[in-house]
Amino acid sequence: MDREIHISIDEAGNPADDKPFVISAVLIYDIDNYLKLYDEALVDVQRLTGKHIKFFKWSEDPPKQHRLGKNVKGIFVNKVLSNLTGISLIIDKKTDLTAHSAKIYGKIIGLNLRKYVVGKKIFVYYDRTPVLRDSDKQYILTNFHKWSLAKVMRIEFTGHDKYKLIHSADYVSGIVREYLMDIKKEYRFYIEEYFNVINKNFKIKLINIEDY
Repeated sequence: MDREIHISIDEAGNPADDKPFVISAVLIYDIDNYLKLYDEALVDVQRLTGKHIKFFKWSEDPPKQHRLGKNVKGIFVNKVLSNLTGISLIIDKKTDLTAHSAKIYGKIIGLNLRKYVVGKKIFVYYDRTPVLRDSDKQYILTNFHKWSLAKVMRIEFTGHDKYKLIHSADYVSGIVREYLMDIKKEYRFYIEEYFNVINKNFKIKLINIEDY
């Protein structure tokens, strides 16, 4: 029986500015175990902070650059992300990336995932992103199997902040992007700690869109 792989895809950054833009794809081989660890991490957060949160979100969870607070991000990184693998692509911004959204979210991701998913059944979940037009989505739906050489069972573009599978890719992209940025020393201590965790299991690489 073919092993099913669930893949979450999310980006960090703005494709139109001069700051780093990162897109990541996380491979979840055991979705039940992923959700179990996710829920355990939520309990750990409650123990640490005394507060109940329903979801993890990179941009909202502490520590943050301008207000460190409790290490909520570290709980998700160590409990959940440390058990996952995938890719994180830093897109070289020689030009405005906006016109290349379909290529970045589709062809580049698919080709870089190929060695992990060739011949496997995959379910792909994109964060809900405004940069993909309906024609872009159709292009990805039509061609993702050609790029990845996987048996694409389903592709969804409706991910949102309450969709637990998306949060792993949200975190990976957030970590890699902030690792590349000029941030306060106290905050960098945490970012480097997180980066060292994901760097063990994730392929992190610079991508030139002209090569695709």
